[in-house]
Amino acid sequence: MKRRDTLKLMGSAALAATAVGSSISKGQESSLSLNPANAEDLHYIHRKLAFSIDERLTYWYIRAVRYGFRDGVFTPFWNMHVGIIYKLENLGDHKYMAKAVLKIFYTDIETGELLETFNNPYSGEIREVMQPKLARANRTFVLRGVEQPAFDINSEKKNGPVTRNGDIGPAWIIGDDIWVNGDVIYRAELPNDLGQLIQVNDWSTYQGSMKQVADPSLMSADATHTFNDINTFNHPWIGMCGVKAWSISRGFGRKFHSVEGMPEIWRQFTEKSNPELIEDNPNIF
Repeated sequence: MKRRDTLKLMGSAALAATAVGSSISKGQESSLSLNPANAEDLHYIHRKLAFSIDERLTYWYIRAVRYGFRDGVFTPFWNMHVGIIYKLENLGDHKYMAKAVLKIFYTDIETGELLETFNNPYSGEIREVMQPKLARANRTFVLRGVEQPAFDINSEKKNGPVTRNGDIGPAWIIGDDIWVNGDVIYRAELPNDLGQLIQVNDWSTYQGSMKQVADPSLMSADATHTFNDINTFNHPWIGMCGVKAWSISRGFGRKFHSVEGMPEIWRQFTEKSNPELIEDNPNIF
């Protein structure tokens, strides 16, 4: 999108934000008037939708499908049940660390059972599935997005040029609905650990209620999540050597304010593998 068009969108969103903020203020004197074209307000909007203004735990569930992408055709691989628990640590004005614990499960698209073997549709080979292990990640957010580096492919051989973009926004408002982007882009040129161009595009769009976001007494707004990742590579265990296919996922999700809100299927899987995650106050950070 051209810069001129982006500015037009943000300008329209700013007018909408002013109108919504004014109408809320009439009935609710303490409501905030937020302008998504303002960096400070955009930072606040993103944090309140994606996480929390205070340091309470927030829970995200994402249901997605992993695809292979070759010659313009998407081929479904498996279902993904993603659970993420966040805890924030305030570091200063417009700066905080988001600590995350992730537990992901791959399930069979037809049966819904945990995936044990994967029939590679490109090679015909049957591969043993490596279910994702419990993962932890920390990201520091500053005024305009993720403080770099956002993440690294874990390698000691990464000598090629690396570029990153973790900027937040823009945001859009239609009526009481508000959306904000929070993407993370990563590119590693050769040489690197995979021996090929590594391009990671994690696209996240958070949606919620402007009334909730503008309510200063509410620390964490209800939110939904639309998620896609578009990657130029597949993990080695999938058996894609010599196959020029990308890895893409398409998903959606919702934020919950306690572990009890997480979907039953994720809680059942987690209770068997990592029961500490479903305690009321998990000591996991």
